[in-house]
Amino acid sequence: MQRYICKSFLLAAAIFVYSSFQGGAEELFTGNPAGPVQFAAGNTGPYSMVERSDWSRYDNGKYVGHVYREVRASIVPKQAAAEDAFLYRGNFFVLEETLRDMRQSARPVDTVVPVKFKIYRDGNLAIDDDQGFPALRGFPAFPMEVVRPGAKWTAPGSRAVDPLNTGRPVVIPLLVEYEYRGSELYRGIPVYRVSAKYASRYRNTDVEQGQSFTGLQGAHTVDILIQAANGLPLLIRDNLDETFSWPDGSTVRFRGFTLIFNENMAPLNRKTVIASLGGMDVLPVPEGIRLVVKDIRFIPDSDEFLPEERSRLDMIAQALGPIADRTFLVEGHTAAIDDPAGDIDLSIRRAKRMVEELTRRGISADRFMYKGWGGTKPIGDNSNEEGRSRNRRVEITILE
Repeated sequence: MQRYICKSFLLAAAIFVYSSFQGGAEELFTGNPAGPVQFAAGNTGPYSMVERSDWSRYDNGKYVGHVYREVRASIVPKQAAAEDAFLYRGNFFVLEETLRDMRQSARPVDTVVPVKFKIYRDGNLAIDDDQGFPALRGFPAFPMEVVRPGAKWTAPGSRAVDPLNTGRPVVIPLLVEYEYRGSELYRGIPVYRVSAKYASRYRNTDVEQGQSFTGLQGAHTVDILIQAANGLPLLIRDNLDETFSWPDGSTVRFRGFTLIFNENMAPLNRKTVIASLGGMDVLPVPEGIRLVVKDIRFIPDSDEFLPEERSRLDMIAQALGPIADRTFLVEGHTAAIDDPAGDIDLSIRRAKRMVEELTRRGISADRFMYKGWGGTKPIGDNSNEEGRSRNRRVEITILE
């Protein structure tokens, strides 16, 4: 029986790649791209991922427009338990759908999904409180024996699917056909290229109407680039064409591609960062380091800062600017009055305004995500003015 190293893409132990070549990376990849390689499981440090989907959507066979979705994740290893597994935690940030030309700007967060999971050395994945992330499980999968370009293999996997972002994902089994294409340089980085393809098939007539989709049919063709230096997936391009169906006979078809990028990160030096934020209200949290800007003063019922806040905004920008290679999550909070929907809207606008002010002060917009919580996360008593003042705040998390 053939054995595989199965990976949940970007949420897995690294796949270290061994080669029979001698010499440096440039020589290895330009001199003999047809040499043998062997994949073996290992651990990895913190990393981030970005998943960008660029699809055309058809409802009941009629083209209705373009869909641009983005999901980001920040993942850090945890201390290993006695069992033979690698432990990880982190957060998935599901960003609101937007236009393609907005992807270099700060993006609003629709949902924050915390994750905790284990990757066992045999490739099995165990997720605490599974909410559909990571979506790909046991993918990609690699044979444990040495392979050469042209080698093919088939391995099972699974995928959590939620086409309309309802929060009710369905996990669908996959049978994936792989082929190792060889080694090459991708933007100067030595990589191994693997192609994959699989069909999407699902049918469940027992689902109640309106609860979830009942059918799926389609196909995926995938290109996978694996970094030779550390075995981490560098890039996946998934070309897809899928049609979902519901009990009432309606259908939704998505056709296009999804790109998934991975970046290995140095661990966040918490002591150094906290020291650099001296004098500010900072709090270590599992996600990273949180800067709490309390009692931030806006014009009442507005997202416009009062003029006297300019010096505080300058100080925040000066503190965050030197922190390289990290994403900032800006979260707005209000006091809870009598209008929950209005509080949410105001907190979103205020978080966005904070991002705009920091961007004007020289920090790149694409480093920011933002979300508003209204009065749903109080730190003070809303029954008195002192407590309400504490609740009016903006929090900036430097993600691990």
